[in-house]
Amino acid sequence: MTTNLSAPAAYSGEAADRARVGASGALSRFREILVQTHDLDWIDKTLDGLSHKMLWRDDETGASIALVRFRKGAGIPSRHAHASNQFMFCLKGRYTYVPTGITLTEGAFYWNPKGSEHGPTHADEESVLLEIYDGPHYPTQPDWYDDPADAR
Repeated sequence: MTTNLSAPAAYSGEAADRARVGASGALSRFREILVQTHDLDWIDKTLDGLSHKMLWRDDETGASIALVRFRKGAGIPSRHAHASNQFMFCLKGRYTYVPTGITLTEGAFYWNPKGSEHGPTHADEESVLLEIYDGPHYPTQPDWYDDPADAR
């Protein structure tokens, strides 16, 4: 029999009771988890025009998976680097890395290696990206966020 189990601590979202197996409470494990992204609200970040739907986060490592949405004209205002690898898959829109001209359009996959400086960016039209980090997002809180939670 194949198992697909992960510790509850590695999943910070809501899980349906039917996905739990084993003991109750903190000792239980999850089998499989389904998140209907259309049922989640977009949560605004303190950077104007940026919102997200957090799908998964490992609070111990900082790794995460989220949908991010940039309104037309929004973007990251300055050059920066991440504390881990950043992966993005464009689901909708046109999102440009200004200095290099790299533009993500529907179906584009982008990998920004840990520590690689990039940006600023600009959403040429409303853009929705699946964003994955394999560790913490930033070495320090960027100045474009007023809330430390936005840099997680």
